[in-house]
Amino acid sequence: MENNETRQSLSRQVKKSIIETIRVRELQAGDRFFSEKQLMDQFGVSRYTIREALALLEQDGIISRQQGKGTFVGRRPVQIQSGLERMESVTEIIRRQGLVPTTRWVSIRRHRPTEDMRSKLKLGIKEPVITFRRIRLADGEFAAYCVDTIGALSIPGYSGGTFGDGSMFQFLSDDYGIILKRATAEMVPVMPEAELRELVNWPQTQPLMLLHQIHFNAQDRPVVYSMDYFNPERFRFVVNRT
Repeated sequence: MENNETRQSLSRQVKKSIIETIRVRELQAGDRFFSEKQLMDQFGVSRYTIREALALLEQDGIISRQQGKGTFVGRRPVQIQSGLERMESVTEIIRRQGLVPTTRWVSIRRHRPTEDMRSKLKLGIKEPVITFRRIRLADGEFAAYCVDTIGALSIPGYSGGTFGDGSMFQFLSDDYGIILKRATAEMVPVMPEAELRELVNWPQTQPLMLLHQIHFNAQDRPVVYSMDYFNPERFRFVVNRT
């Protein structure tokens, strides 16, 4: 018998597959939705799992159930697509899709760097860093959890204030004249720790996509140590190869 965590994980997988089906079939708001029997046959899962997946979709407003009439598409699911070969901020990616980026600030902290930060940012022996933690939303929905770390000497005189809903790129450019020109990047799926799961209300068995980047300025000096955890239900990254 499947336990509660396994069933919840399966329900989320089915939810994700249903969202993809909505996109592929180009269903629009108001279109009649599939029956439970059709979904059971399509995905080969129990009625209970289908009902849990439908409840998740209803919570997100992607479907609506009307008593005596049936189930209908409530709205097109939000998905943000970006190419990994193009360096742009999360704010720019969200705006390019016609969505509104907003921010929930978690913390700004001055601290000693990890050895990996010190090495990759080429910091002095005693140089501290400042870490900015933010939850990025697209049209009000969780899109990414962004953790950006910068050597304190790179932003002299920084007072500790936030930069609202704007991007790290814009903050560095406007306030410090730092233009980020390139980045090295690594993307891997990760299981978020308890603190992050609680912050974004994320299930224990569902991975996030971690994009770890080091951003360099015009003089090719490393400036930003970035750890961005993307919601795979909202973001899709593609690689264009020639």
